[in-house]
Amino acid sequence: MLDTLRTLLQLDGEQPDGTRRTVLAGAPLAAVALGTATTAIATRADAAVRAEAKDRRADEDGFIHFADEREKFRALFRLERDLRDEGTTLSTYQFVTYIVPHGERAQPVVRWEGMEYSYFRRVGDLTWRIHAHNVSFPRDLATGDFTSTARNPFTGETLEIAPMKLLGDPGTLHGPKGYLSLLAREVTWRDTYHLLRREGELVKSEHIRPGPPTWPKIFIESMCNTVSRRDFYDPAVTAIPYQTSGFYLFPFPEWAAMGDTPGHMLGSWSGRRVTGGVGDLPREFRERVARENPDLLAPRWQVFEPPLSPLLKDELKA
Repeated sequence: MLDTLRTLLQLDGEQPDGTRRTVLAGAPLAAVALGTATTAIATRADAAVRAEAKDRRADEDGFIHFADEREKFRALFRLERDLRDEGTTLSTYQFVTYIVPHGERAQPVVRWEGMEYSYFRRVGDLTWRIHAHNVSFPRDLATGDFTSTARNPFTGETLEIAPMKLLGDPGTLHGPKGYLSLLAREVTWRDTYHLLRREGELVKSEHIRPGPPTWPKIFIESMCNTVSRRDFYDPAVTAIPYQTSGFYLFPFPEWAAMGDTPGHMLGSWSGRRVTGGVGDLPREFRERVARENPDLLAPRWQVFEPPLSPLLKDELKA
């Protein structure tokens, strides 16, 4: 959800992870060349979870522990994306934004429906370069219909709300050290709070991602991706289907027209990884994107053409 949030905030510069959130498709499109799957990587990546499965405590609920940060990262990247050298992830989501003035009751203002399409290539030892684009359309809170307006519940003003189309993602590197923006002028990897836990027949990935120093202080994102325990412990599944939910806090965006009123926005979302390609996106949403921006129903591999900066190349060699 972070790319969507960047559009809401109309921020420039470094992003928390260069993708959204949040978020994301298991099976790539048949028409997209994905490169050769790396069996060796997948085997190493699943070594820890296979060992855990053999442990006498593997059937118990509780947190999953790994031998080191590399094994933990492999599990995270496999769950949120894929362990191929090159691949795509696609997700669909619904989220509601709430206006939260200080000292007042929070009130919902508008619903959004969207997708995130991310694409990634391995560029180093357990490190991938990731780019993404997002499309989100506003929907009426009461009817769920597409809309271009919403009522500010505190001022009574009619708000003009445009679709969000994030096409300028500068990209990020993601590896065991954390996230590093492709715009970085110094090497400062951002780590995040991440834990996996078993809960009955499910495995849950809990991920808390604070923003970088250049973002407003009023920001945090927390997400939970849920997968089946069966998929998680199956090394043949390199990209695990999941359900996702979470929230984030952020300052009032300009379109909310809250002026100097102290407070913040709350966004609450739920969604899923799309495993059947773009044809598996919600029909109304898919048809609208096809009418307005059909090119966005495919990965934008051309964004990989600009080379990495000398700083990032040196970091990858190191």
